[in-house]
Amino acid sequence: MSLAGNDGAPDMDELIGETVEVERAPDSPRPVRFRWRGESREVVEVLREWVDAGHGDLPPHSRRWYNRRHRRGFDVRDAKGERFILFLDYSHREHPTWFLARRVIAP
Repeated sequence: MSLAGNDGAPDMDELIGETVEVERAPDSPRPVRFRWRGESREVVEVLREWVDAGHGDLPPHSRRWYNRRHRRGFDVRDAKGERFILFLDYSHREHPTWFLARRVIAP
């Protein structure tokens, strides 16, 4: 998936797919800082936030309530000006997991 940049042109993505440690805002699930490959990155802006409770690429005959995704996505900009797509997977409420899905690289 490529997200449109400020000029409307699609941006390039670097797929990452790694778990990351995230510090959240005290009263919301929004990330304020995350650690990726040993480096702490401060989130200065949440550009977009969405809930993904769909079935992904499952064929229609396999879609059931129990195999839906349960995650929240965040398109964020860090203090260095880089954009990232983070997901909070809360399918296991006792142990929610954060994933860094990709880095968005403007052309």
